[in-house]
Amino acid sequence: MQLNAPEEERRKKALAVAANVLTYKNRSAAALHDRLLEKGIEEEDAAYAVARLIELGFLNDETYGRQVVEQCRAKGWGRIRIAQELKKKQLEPELAERLLEDFEPDTEKMRRLIDARLKGDPAPDRAAVKKAADSLARRGFTWAQIRQALSDYTEQLEEMEP
Repeated sequence: MQLNAPEEERRKKALAVAANVLTYKNRSAAALHDRLLEKGIEEEDAAYAVARLIELGFLNDETYGRQVVEQCRAKGWGRIRIAQELKKKQLEPELAERLLEDFEPDTEKMRRLIDARLKGDPAPDRAAVKKAADSLARRGFTWAQIRQALSDYTEQLEEMEP
């Protein structure tokens, strides 16, 4: 299909804007498409630019999603919170589910978070334990994981006692 000069210029501009957007921040295909529309690129040209960047290998939602999962895990987030982040980044739900299939929380980070909240207190009061548990819940850990982490924490303190 032969494009006329104005169409070809619009597509070149769309590609240039898309490349520029990606130099500042990596995005999913859907998020890039939306950003191009926000920048005044027409729907057809935005779709072309996204498709072309995918074709050229400059845009890959699976690679991007893996990066997001690793960054979130490094922050000490759990599966639930990471799933929310993947949704916010406009990744397809099926892809997000696949990326989180084998996800294991960083138990060492969980332990450090509990330790920071309870400050090594061997017999923390109920309010302090609730604050620690709530903090982990906000980070996306399940209640089963939180209970296990709290149990491990108290066992570790008992082992350290003379």
